[in-house]
Amino acid sequence: MRRVSALIAVFLFAAPAAAHAGEGDIIVIREPGADARDIREDAGVRIVKPLGLEHAELVKPRDGDVAEAVTELRADDDVVLAEPDRRVSINRLDAPNDPYFASLWGLPDSAVPAAWTSTTGAGVTVGVVDTGVRADHLDLAGQLTGNPGEIGGGRETNGLDDDGNGLIDDFRGWDFISADNLPQDGNGHGTHVTGTIAALADNGRGVAGVAPGAKVVPLRALDNSGNGFMSTIASALDYAGDLGLPVVNASLGGGYSTVLERVVAAHPNTLYVVAAGNSNANNDDPAIASFPCALPQANVLCVAAHDRDNARASFSNYGATTVDLSAPGVSIVSTWSTGSNAYATTQGTSMASPHVAGAAADVLSARPGVTAAQLKWALTSSTDITPALVGTTVTGGRLDTAAAVAAINGTLPVEVAPPTPTVTPTPDAPVVTPPPPPPPVAIATPTPVVTPEPTPAEPASPRLTDVNVGGSLSGVKGKLRVSFKLTRSAKVRFAVHAKGKSKALATWTKQAHRGGNQFTLTRKLPTGKTLKRGAYTLSVSLSASAQSSTAIRVR
Repeated sequence: MRRVSALIAVFLFAAPAAAHAGEGDIIVIREPGADARDIREDAGVRIVKPLGLEHAELVKPRDGDVAEAVTELRADDDVVLAEPDRRVSINRLDAPNDPYFASLWGLPDSAVPAAWTSTTGAGVTVGVVDTGVRADHLDLAGQLTGNPGEIGGGRETNGLDDDGNGLIDDFRGWDFISADNLPQDGNGHGTHVTGTIAALADNGRGVAGVAPGAKVVPLRALDNSGNGFMSTIASALDYAGDLGLPVVNASLGGGYSTVLERVVAAHPNTLYVVAAGNSNANNDDPAIASFPCALPQANVLCVAAHDRDNARASFSNYGATTVDLSAPGVSIVSTWSTGSNAYATTQGTSMASPHVAGAAADVLSARPGVTAAQLKWALTSSTDITPALVGTTVTGGRLDTAAAVAAINGTLPVEVAPPTPTVTPTPDAPVVTPPPPPPPVAIATPTPVVTPEPTPAEPASPRLTDVNVGGSLSGVKGKLRVSFKLTRSAKVRFAVHAKGKSKALATWTKQAHRGGNQFTLTRKLPTGKTLKRGAYTLSVSLSASAQSSTAIRVR
């Protein structure tokens, strides 16, 4: 298990005040209406605390055996998801150690001043899931905000949950570590990221953000050491999506987590701008990929880092199918948390990601109301193609804010209705599904261009892959877990034949979704037929020509 120390004072979520996320915890999401106490009793676990996610809680095995507890929980039909809480860390390469200087080379490199002639991000609010923000920093004065449902009419400090989201007076963001409305930064990382996005410009002080007209909602989900648990990260990302924030920056990374993927998939019109990671690793390799960067959801925009010479930073992760574009991430100066007028220089993909989040705010401000898919298209279709970066990202280019603004103000691509959000179940190891390719565009030069509207392609027929059957039907409580993947939503046919018989004993269909699917079977089949002891064949198919069969035995 990968740990990211984080604590959440629980009066907001009705958990005991001393409850903390810790080593050996398990994230559990149950079916609506299922009895949480029965689930815990059957699996031999105790509750640590409820989570802000629907029907979710954090539990701990009574005997300390996490693997066995996860197995028991996954075998329960009332459990939708069970996975160990995993470690997440910030993606800053090192602690700041350079003297202060105001050379913001990343702004002209990303064509930000050229974009400022028409937009500075006004009217756009960006969520920052990080270590918090120094709220009294002079270069961030007036730039921070929170839940609009708790602002105005004295709602800020009335001690009530005015908008019914389970949090009291979250008018200035939220601290998911301490569970209060003071997301202060004890690390520096979150303040640095926030300054890159939205520090004031033309105020005679410090630095200027990429989108100085935008606002930021600070969401503290990493502690003062820059670490936090996946359950905390997921809660913060979910909160930002529920708040309707169009852009969220997450300069952090860790191993694969199903709950993280579920949260991102549940908010398709929030663009999650994330750091690629600092391990000089290929994120296309599931075994070493950094998440959320390598998630397959279309509303994830993953950012690598480059230096002043427009070469990939030596530390930056890369990925021809998982990392979308590159942005400045070396020798980046921004606001810092050690004082109200403090600044620091540091580097990492954590510094590259907020350049793109700020650019997203500029683009969205130029054309309010566009979707997350259109926003991502504008940012990725307009990159400045750079030879040294070709093959290291999907686009092979650097952020070009002015070109992205021009793209969004031109003809937008035709959008295909998004598939039903799904999560690929991965009980043992990370699995990365390549994201869909960007809309077909031609980029001859970095000069802003209007991209012709592409003709939507006919949807391909669904394909059934990776069919697996686990478990057993031994005894009356035996269960089989059938998992598979689909390239798009479709009805899947199940059939059970007695060994050597051509006529099926039972057939039924299930509606399945794009991506990973999992169904549980017992001796009593969905048709009502109960299997006796003996040998059978289970078939899973879309058609007679696209099926998979597995021998099963009932004992």
